[in-house]
Amino acid sequence: MTIIQKKMTNLYELRYRPVFSEFTDSEFNHLRKNMYLRKYKKGQVLFDEGDIRDKVFYLLNGLVRLERYDESASYTYTDYVKKETLFPYGGLFSDDAYHYSAYAVTNIELYYMPTGLFESLIAENPKQMMYFYHKLSKILENHETRVQYMVVSSATNRIIKALNYLMKELGDYTNPTMVNIPYPITINEIADISGCSRETVGNTIKKLKEMNKLEYEHKLFIFKDLVYFNSYTE
Repeated sequence: MTIIQKKMTNLYELRYRPVFSEFTDSEFNHLRKNMYLRKYKKGQVLFDEGDIRDKVFYLLNGLVRLERYDESASYTYTDYVKKETLFPYGGLFSDDAYHYSAYAVTNIELYYMPTGLFESLIAENPKQMMYFYHKLSKILENHETRVQYMVVSSATNRIIKALNYLMKELGDYTNPTMVNIPYPITINEIADISGCSRETVGNTIKKLKEMNKLEYEHKLFIFKDLVYFNSYTE
């Protein structure tokens, strides 16, 4: 299959994804002519915080990490974008610059399109606008829940809640008895999310492995006791 044939096949499949499905054929065709297929290697930066917000992305394969540090570089916002997801939602219709930086955690493949064109097509289509309204509301709800999970004094609880968050956001639930995250997650990343030291995170994961609650090898997680982890968010 040639690159052009692959691009056309992917675009045909995109037409029926929820994020694009409410566009009219004419609107989607207009957007399609301005969509560009790209591949990035692991570690490459897609954009930095403060860059002009001139592109919207749709991730086909791989994992992207979003992050933002405060002025002291002591605190960080961390989130992830998995395959078949549009990003960034932050700043849609309002901001000229990106709120955070984005880089490829794995090798990735994605489409990008001009922000101005994408926003103008949404604004002209009430059904598509409602989809994005509900999507943004869901993202806000998830972030509020995440903040509530992390506002606890116990470091161990925060770490387990962070693991539960990653399990739910990135986990593969094909197996009903256990969940694996098919992307590499480092101890440092969990430390950033939970607000704990790398040493504390490492010790907690070691104890969870000894308790047979999870496995962690080569930066890959397998959650073996779903009831245990879910109990920390109830």
